[in-house]
Amino acid sequence: MVEPVDARITDSYMKERLTNTTEPSATVGQGPRAIASRLPTDLIGVAGFTVLAAVLLLIVEITMPVARVAIGFPLLFLAPGYVTVSVLFPRDEPPARTERVPLIGQTLTVTGTERAALSFGLSFALLPLLGLLIAATPLVYTVTSVVGTVCGFVLVGTALAAVRRARVAQSDRYQFSLARTIDALYTAVFGTSSPVHTAVNVVLVVSMLVALSSVGYALVAPQDGEQYTDMKLLTEDDSGELVTADYQTTTEPGESMPMTISVENQENAEREYTVVVQEQWVEDGSGDVFNRTEHERYSYELGDGDRELTNGTVTPDAESGTVRIAALLYEGEVPESPTMANADQSTYLWTTIEEASGDEDTDG
Repeated sequence: MVEPVDARITDSYMKERLTNTTEPSATVGQGPRAIASRLPTDLIGVAGFTVLAAVLLLIVEITMPVARVAIGFPLLFLAPGYVTVSVLFPRDEPPARTERVPLIGQTLTVTGTERAALSFGLSFALLPLLGLLIAATPLVYTVTSVVGTVCGFVLVGTALAAVRRARVAQSDRYQFSLARTIDALYTAVFGTSSPVHTAVNVVLVVSMLVALSSVGYALVAPQDGEQYTDMKLLTEDDSGELVTADYQTTTEPGESMPMTISVENQENAEREYTVVVQEQWVEDGSGDVFNRTEHERYSYELGDGDRELTNGTVTPDAESGTVRIAALLYEGEVPESPTMANADQSTYLWTTIEEASGDEDTDG
């Protein structure tokens, strides 16, 4: 005989079944779209673009003007301001008056158009400050230092903005919408009641884009300002510092003269140099060299910004008279007969060879 089933057991069993069957529906909300909606896609996009821009400008070193403008314009005039705005305004709207506002909290509502305008404005304000930061460091003002400083600022700002948003409830966080931003910008430019106002807005926007693109290209162009190679003859002063003064102007026959050669590469690329040290006899009046003797050759392979100091000595062959000790710098191959005329750079110093005067015996 089959015993009747308790109705309470049946109800409990059915509730458990219903609960188990509804659990998967909770996980549906954890799909890719739901996860993407929680991520700061705009900040991820800015960080990814910044890394890509650094690779293309510093490692690949693209030279196409259009490509450099397309990369340099948003990197310089949009990204720094955008991450700053994102740090300052992580919410879609400010918290209610009943909520406790932190020390650095959002108290204003910022629309998409205002965020775009602030991004450009703050980028303009930040670039001179970043330039002053470069000037305050040992860095040289080059494409590498400019792009590296801007990219570093943007990536740090992106991380701070992401942390600020994560501390806001998801329902209150700012969510970037490309369609909404484009629609707001379109309305700001073309949503006027007068065709004249619309035409003025278009002209202003086009003029601003052209001007900013020109400045952006100038800042990230391959030409990094003045390019040069510098060579100097140095000597030590009484404090041991290397200076371009107080050279040894007299020496005795067979005596060696200390001389330090400085070669510095600021050509924005690696260079190979050779320095030829000569002793030259020069005719009085005409200044023509009638005899020359090569004493040393120094070879250098310097990267951009590198400087090499060579401590050497020169022993003049002349037994008397005044000779010119010349340093001739060549980039690449050295001619068969090195002269000051065919050298890329040259510098020299004069020295007089004199016999040491001894004390004569005056005793009778």
